[in-house]
Amino acid sequence: MSKNGLHRHYGKLTAEERFRLDVLAMARGDLKESERLVSSCPRETYTMTEHGFVGRWGAVENIALRMYIAINNDLAKLQMVDAFRVMVPYQETLSSNIAFDAYFTGHKSGSYHAWNYAGKTGCPPAWPEGEDPEEIWEPEEDERDPAMQRDEDELEATLKSYGHFLPEVLDKMERELATSAWSLWEGFSAFCRDVVGVDAEKVAAVILEPVEDRVRGIQARAERLGLELDADAVEEIREGLAEAWRVRLERGV
Repeated sequence: MSKNGLHRHYGKLTAEERFRLDVLAMARGDLKESERLVSSCPRETYTMTEHGFVGRWGAVENIALRMYIAINNDLAKLQMVDAFRVMVPYQETLSSNIAFDAYFTGHKSGSYHAWNYAGKTGCPPAWPEGEDPEEIWEPEEDERDPAMQRDEDELEATLKSYGHFLPEVLDKMERELATSAWSLWEGFSAFCRDVVGVDAEKVAAVILEPVEDRVRGIQARAERLGLELDADAVEEIREGLAEAWRVRLERGV
């Protein structure tokens, strides 16, 4: 648009038109066009509540919401971990049933193959014919092949060992995510206490009221898991937020 001289009329744009054009310019990376739109924007004089007051409200609201986005990323993943944990017993039972069904089907097929290969007719003693040819028949105790029992025991032991795999992964993920969320919250708490001068719980009660319970659950989970807080990470977060607070107040925006 700047190539055809239309920028000379930018002073006549409405606030809505200017906003839309600036979004489009920024989206395509045209910083010069955005600068022209901003510099040609009319200047107004306003009477407002003292900035030292409203500026702090704006700053703490902005920081609290940004921190919750980071914390909620971990909380959402923890929610999925909890959901998967509920599914583990059902998944283990299903996997066990499928594995045993596959084993007995294979044993039955092998028995019939060996029986027929030996020139025998009819059904192997361990697998008598049933009314349903698709049904898997488990042999009676006195007809059991010792090797078959040994294979079943080994299969069951293998399934139990695999059954511990997913819970261990979930436990590890839970501890890592909970530690991350807890560190973020404690860093924010330290910032509120040392810089803002108000407890983080009070800030959350006002700004994060709809999700306050989710935030409070972080501490409870950390205590249940017996987690240890990373003091260096907490201090790094506190310092970063303090710097963001300082810059925000100095800019007056």
